[in-house]
Amino acid sequence: MSGIFLGHILGQTRKTEDKMKNFQPLSFEQHKALGYTEKYGSEYGHQVGAVVIFPNEFAKAQREYPILFRKDSESGRFLPVVLLGFEEHENLFLNENSTWSTGYIPLAVRQGPFLIGVQQQEAEQRLAIYADLNDPRIQQNTTPTLFNADGNASTTLNEIRDILSVRHKGSELLEPMIEAFLKYDLLERVRLEIDLSHGATIKFDAGYTVHIEKLIALENDAVVELHRSGFLSLAYNVIDSMNNIQTLIDIKNARMK
Repeated sequence: MSGIFLGHILGQTRKTEDKMKNFQPLSFEQHKALGYTEKYGSEYGHQVGAVVIFPNEFAKAQREYPILFRKDSESGRFLPVVLLGFEEHENLFLNENSTWSTGYIPLAVRQGPFLIGVQQQEAEQRLAIYADLNDPRIQQNTTPTLFNADGNASTTLNEIRDILSVRHKGSELLEPMIEAFLKYDLLERVRLEIDLSHGATIKFDAGYTVHIEKLIALENDAVVELHRSGFLSLAYNVIDSMNNIQTLIDIKNARMK
């Protein structure tokens, strides 16, 4: 029995030296005693300045986070992220007691140590949930469990499956959305200069946002095309989300008192 992952983890925008991982396809026979507890903290890689999200998260994420685009220096590929802080290892939404302070938590964080993969079993391929069994949030004989006593997926595992499914569907929207934004030259660089309350100034290259003047100036045919594809509302989600930069500044100022 072997497995092929559908894609690498896109949860974090920085490259890290991860400890050895042990991804295995979950099955009741082998993992019926496993439990999983959703936790947040720097030990789980959450102390980062940005987290990747997909287009089907924009509507919820824009209420609480700035949404920006980061460009990979090697591939030139754009990825949407929610901004969590102004430094590489700064997450202003992660509190000292390891709780997340916003109502909406990015799905890349919520998926935890799980992935969707293709499992090869004899001549048949099927989708399966893989878990990193070396992750400390997964433990033997703890609750909530991943499987019920009857062998069916538990509420916890079904919730994880739903998160992975939403992320997978969102990933399929990513490239068409980016292509549409680039087609109409809608992405512009964002460089911030922020004066903090204690006197320091942050100069921050945040990435890219949607250029509102260019969006408003689009010809009718372009607007119709973006609307029909669902990308027009996503562009406005990105623009509206930029108001949340002030929220980040307020949190940083409060923590520095």
